Amino acid sequence: MAVDYVVGVDIGGTFTDCVVVDSDGKITVGKALSSPPDFATGAVNAVRDAAMRLGMDDERALLASTRLFFHACTVGDNTLLTRSGPKTGLLTTKGFADTILMMRGKTTEGLTEVEAAHLSAIEKPAPIVPRHLIGEVTERIDYKGAVVIRLDESGAERVIDDLTAQGVRSFAICFLWSIKNDAHERRVAELLGKKIPEGFCSLSSEVAPFLGEYERTVTTVFNAYIGPTISQYLAALHQILASKGLRRPPMIMQAYGGVLDTAASAKNAVGIIESGPAAGVVGSAFQGRLIGKDNILAADMGGTTFKVGVIRKGEIERDHSPVIMRYNILSTKIWVESIGAGGGSIAWIEPETGLLKVGPDGAGARPGPVCYGLGGVKPTVSDADLILGYLNPDYFFGGRMALDLKAAERAVQEQIAGPLGMSTTEAASGIFRITNAHMADLVRRATVERGHDPREFVLFAYGGAGPVHAGRYAAELGIKEIVVPETASVQGGMGLISSDVVYEYGMSDHLEFPGEVDRWNRNFAALVERGQRDLEAAGFDAQDVEIQRTVDMRYRFQTHELNVPLPSGSGQLTTADIEALDTLFDALYEQAYGQGSGYREAGKDAISFRVRAVGKLRNPEISQYPKGSTDPGDAFKGERSVYFQEYGDYRPTPTYQFERLASGMEIAGPAVIETPITTIVVNPSDRAEMDEFRNLRLLIGG
Repeated sequence: MAVDYVVGVDIGGTFTDCVVVDSDGKITVGKALSSPPDFATGAVNAVRDAAMRLGMDDERALLASTRLFFHACTVGDNTLLTRSGPKTGLLTTKGFADTILMMRGKTTEGLTEVEAAHLSAIEKPAPIVPRHLIGEVTERIDYKGAVVIRLDESGAERVIDDLTAQGVRSFAICFLWSIKNDAHERRVAELLGKKIPEGFCSLSSEVAPFLGEYERTVTTVFNAYIGPTISQYLAALHQILASKGLRRPPMIMQAYGGVLDTAASAKNAVGIIESGPAAGVVGSAFQGRLIGKDNILAADMGGTTFKVGVIRKGEIERDHSPVIMRYNILSTKIWVESIGAGGGSIAWIEPETGLLKVGPDGAGARPGPVCYGLGGVKPTVSDADLILGYLNPDYFFGGRMALDLKAAERAVQEQIAGPLGMSTTEAASGIFRITNAHMADLVRRATVERGHDPREFVLFAYGGAGPVHAGRYAAELGIKEIVVPETASVQGGMGLISSDVVYEYGMSDHLEFPGEVDRWNRNFAALVERGQRDLEAAGFDAQDVEIQRTVDMRYRFQTHELNVPLPSGSGQLTTADIEALDTLFDALYEQAYGQGSGYREAGKDAISFRVRAVGKLRNPEISQYPKGSTDPGDAFKGERSVYFQEYGDYRPTPTYQFERLASGMEIAGPAVIETPITTIVVNPSDRAEMDEFRNLRLLIGG
């Protein structure tokens, strides 16, 4: 029987990752350096690497036998960060041109703790659309959807002509209360289509049909700003993959944790922002189900950042009003918090205090850490890890990339150790410990500050640098078990191949709880119908469709909203279903904000209604291996000198080859386990065991 493959490719800041699963459930990984600005080249190179590991000559044979190809990219993120999108214009209701420039009064959102502490020195972010590219259109619709002032079409055409004359080719249209009546937005879009048929147009009533005039405007502008770039990239990627044998278009990861086809992804480009981190969390949830773990902290330490997502009772936590680049948007994404603490984070001495600092600035993919030998001159976390003996200079990236230990020692000595009056080892240990403290603080923010106890979770440690550090910060947090997946440094790819096709829909309809059950059912029925129609068009039968319904609620006169689940399916809700939300919301609110924080006497409001329409794909079956001997002798490589805090010095430490570890083998710390894609440090008081799915389980404290 012919072998078919499922392929997932995830573009990161430093590396592009590939995960391949064959029809027997065997996993093969590939990796290549990311290739900005031509990210498609890095994607193809990662597929080629995986193909060669499978014994193929190149990527063509693999792509020709690929059943499903999934992809997550940073093109949208990079377009925003570098401000490299096309000149974008905004059309808005007359009198409301400054809405996006004024922003919200919640001035610390999206700031680091250091920036928040120096708020008076922080300026607003540069506007995505400058004031001279914001056009006002005479029209007005009220909160009930009634037309108060008719659309001035000739005036709208003059605004379009003015923006076009200034070079605008991508347009965001956001009129007041278009979520209740989108006729004016659609008519202006028609006028745009006639005048500039090649232009890109984004409507707020389609992209963000929710209450919140400012947030809706920002979301629509973001979509218009990155949409053309995303469209061009996805078209180019599809073309190059098809030319190399891929038979069907790639499926694109969305930040809310599902995949869509390229056409839907291009239309709702804002949904792709931060989809790479979302894929890693999806992969952790999938692997958690395999091993029977449903409380998971998904911790990703790559070359640039350290990120944490939360899976509680098997459900991935999501954010329906995330902050991106200090802008509030209305595009659901998996809740992932991040800091600048990756392998490439730069160590430096703060001039004002003379204290050693790590991050948030990083060395990037190029030049990268000093030890990479690609031109980097500033010491980084990876340089410190190499000095401490955790990394093997001759086996980094599976031996394809030699690390320069002498250069790393020289950079740390000259820029950190010398000025601070300490040895190179002491400086490297300081960099290592500060980085771990930053990561422990982020995990606390993701758990303790959100009503969770980290001791009740298993930590999934992934990313190229993650398993080096995980044992230390997990011990500080009281976490007892760490799972390092076989796909640790390509976890985003694992999330891709375990994804489903997911469409998300929503609408705002502010009503006093509990309201009329008929009104609830009408709201959901319209959204469910759209979901079923879109999934049917995508080729899904009814038995492969799952409908999930939720509602955003808040205490009356308060601003904090929580998303509350309703019974799954598309059946009619009953009064009892709605009344059950009363106590459920109270419980969720106190979990998030603390006991006694609820204001039950005020009553409650239902604000927005949401539907997730899930088309279940035939995800690959992952191979399971029975446990055998506990003796890891067959995987032993030798010893090298490694520094451990417990000893305050270097000690000869056994090293093991991950690929030669079999299910059931156990390793007592201290030890170092090397894989072609990451390194796992087992601290002196810890123990490691290979499980049936080739995940390495670290038991903290033995």
